[in-house]
Formats: sequence, C-alpha cells, structure tokens
Amino acid sequence: MTAWIPLWILLAVSYTAQGQESNNVDTTQAVNNTLIGENPFFSDAKVSVLNRHYYFNRDFRDGGANPSGTNQFIPINQRHGYRDEWAHGLVVDAQSGYTSGVVGLGVDAQALIGIRLDSSGAKTGTGLIPVGKDGQPSDTWSEVSGAVKAKVGETVVKYGTQMPNTPVLSVHNARLLPATSNGVSLESNDIDQLNLQAGWFTHVNAIDSTNHDDRFNTEYGLGIHAKRAGYLGATYKFTPDTQASAYYGQLKDVWHQYYLQGNHTWRLNHGQFLKVNGVGYWNRSTGQALAGDIDSRLLGANVTYGNALHSITAGYQQVFGDEPLDVVGFRTIGGNANFANAGNVAIFNEANEKSWQLRYDLNFKTLGVPGLTFTGRYIKGFDMDNRDSQNAMYRNALRGYTYKDGDSHWERDLELRYEFQHGKAKGLNLRIRQATLRGSAGYRYGNMDEIRVIVEYPWSL
Repeated sequence: MTAWIPLWILLAVSYTAQGQESNNVDTTQAVNNTLIGENPFFSDAKVSVLNRHYYFNRDFRDGGANPSGTNQFIPINQRHGYRDEWAHGLVVDAQSGYTSGVVGLGVDAQALIGIRLDSSGAKTGTGLIPVGKDGQPSDTWSEVSGAVKAKVGETVVKYGTQMPNTPVLSVHNARLLPATSNGVSLESNDIDQLNLQAGWFTHVNAIDSTNHDDRFNTEYGLGIHAKRAGYLGATYKFTPDTQASAYYGQLKDVWHQYYLQGNHTWRLNHGQFLKVNGVGYWNRSTGQALAGDIDSRLLGANVTYGNALHSITAGYQQVFGDEPLDVVGFRTIGGNANFANAGNVAIFNEANEKSWQLRYDLNFKTLGVPGLTFTGRYIKGFDMDNRDSQNAMYRNALRGYTYKDGDSHWERDLELRYEFQHGKAKGLNLRIRQATLRGSAGYRYGNMDEIRVIVEYPWSL
C-alpha cells in the first residue's frame, strides 16, 4: 500500500504546478526530489512476493485413519486413511525505509493469500488449508496485517504482526502460509558481532487460519490457552567460524525456558571442514502451571565433516525429565525447535528420550549441476520413559499411555531440491520431500508415509 503514496503526491504537485512560472516548476521538482528521491522512507522501501505451490500427501499406515475434516463425524472404520491436499499461496511483504532523523520511523505490511486447488472434507488436515466447523476446507482465504517500527542507530523496535524467529519462540513456515504473532519486538546490532533480541507477544494466527485472536499452546498439542509469550537473548560471533547464543523465554503461566548454544568450525586442508554444534534447553513450570509441573532438560550435539561436494553429520540428543521438553505452539502446529535431532515430522523430545541421527548432504555444483542438492537423514529415538510422571496434562495428551521398555520410533527424511541459477526463472526452486515415520503402538504419532512437492518463486518489485 505504501507504494501508492508517492504516486498521489506526484499527481497533486503536478496539478498545482500547471500554468505557473518556470521557477515554480523548478521548485515543484525540488519538492518531488526531497519527498521521494532523497527520502529514505520511500527510497529504501522494498516489496517482495513469494509464490508457493504446495502438494502434500500423508498416508496413515497399519490401519491408521485421518481424524480431520468430515472424518470426525463418521465411524473410525469408515474414515479415509490419508490426507491429500494441493494449494497455491502468495506472501506479499512490503517494507518501508525509515524517515530521516535521530529516530527513524517506518511501516511494514503483509498480505497472505491462499487458494485451494484440490482437497475435500475427507482428505483435509495437512495444515495447508483452513477447515470450517462443518469439516470442509476453504476455497480461498486471505489476511492483511502490518506493523509500525522505529530505528535508532542499528536498533529497531517493532509493534504489530510479526514472524519471530528465535530458539525459544519461532513461528512455523513449513506449510503453505506462515504462522504470525502480534506483539512488540526489539533487535539491536549496535555492538559489533553482537545481536540482541527481545520480544513480547500476545496473539497468534496459525498456519491454516485467518484468526488473529488465537492464543499460544505447545508443540505437544496441550489444551491450554497461554496469553503471553516472550524472549530475551543474544548471539555473539567471536569469529566467522565461532559463535554462541543464550536466550530466556517465557510462556506465561506455563514455563520459563532457558537456552544455550554454541558452534565452531575448523577449516582443514583441501577444502575440508569439521563443525561441532551443541545445544541445551531447560523448561521449568511457572505461575499457574497451566501445563502442570515441569522440570525437563534437553542436551544435544551434532558433528559434521565434509567439503564442497558432500558432508556427513552425526547427532545425539537426550531429554532429562519425566515430561517432554516442549516448545511454544501456534495452535495447529508447534513452533520451530532448534534441537539437534529435529525431523520433518517428529522432534524426538519425549520424556527421558535418547536419540541419534545420521545425515548426508550432497551438493551437485562440483559435479557440474549448480543449484541441485540432496539431503537424506535417519533419526532413531529410544528409552522413552514417563512412568514416574505425575503430570496429568501430558498423560492426557498420550491418552494415558505409559511408555514401556523397548518402545521406540524412527524417522527417515529425503529431500531433492533444485534452484534455477540464471534467466527469468532465476530463484525458482523445486523441492521433493519424502518422510517415513514408524513407532511403537503408544507413541503419539501413528505410522505414516508422506510426500511433499513444493515449488517457490520469489521476486522483488
């Protein structure tokens, strides 16, 4: 919308100048240059559009049934055994520059538009398309939101609709349209190599919704409505190859969350490298303890060895506590988790769970096909144990199930991605993702196979 402002100013000034002396015309031109060409509010403005084409199929194995959409109104043995949807989305992001002066002011605006291409009440539930109370998916849906911002030096304060991205509060963008959250945030880069962030958010809008008044819940899908979520944290780059982060997060009346992370990369001979990354979380219940008593920790580490052609990663992760190490959720999906062993479907965060991962990445650029990459990984979780838990909320989420000796689950993720490097299609990227999940009978996710085909074309005005 801000792009129309300079147009109306030009028309108004142009009309006023008609029939006047040439010196008035020169004055008008100077005004135009001042208002537009030399005003960073307009000259630094940018508008980007992301086209996202998304096909999602999830097949519930071993007799599993899709509980979403119209399936909820019929007997289990008559429900479809899969979810299958196809949709197109547009994310329009308009950002102004900042006004001149010690305190620069600006505005951001965003429009999210979704179009159903194929779905039904029996096949819905992928998170791509909103579903009504009658169980039927929407044909089209959209929303417009915005934020105001102020900048002093390299510090920006923003109020309005945003997409926070921190280790303790991070919206999800793994479906057609991203989740958003309303609140205030601060980010500062005034100190060299140090990034500081703080935020306090009150409402959420889920990935498959246009309702800005939803409240936070958790990745585990607990039936709570948390009214606030916030964070305070810092990341410091000691060198280009070494950095560390520390964050504090709060989900009001649910938990305090503490986060530490650090990584270092060694540059070896012949273009080889070795990277080590360590991460830790600690959740403790607070206030009204809407999710019950919580005292859980998660520690994990990844080691990656590779070169420009390919790399292999090994990871280990362990939860210490009789409740899962949960993260903030945005109603119909959990937020991003910066865990060592998070997969496409599961994040391996069950009570006392141990997990390991093997991952392989291949970049075809050195083989003569720039833009083509492949990723494959396998994650195994085991030793889940909630027998000593007294937390009724998490028990109910598992339908009262108690993990037994030998319970486990595993996930395999494959992705082939290609991005065009030249020409009019430059930036267009295609991804094919396949995931397989298998687990013991009491595990909270049923066995499933899924395919995602994602086509994205970003461009800027």
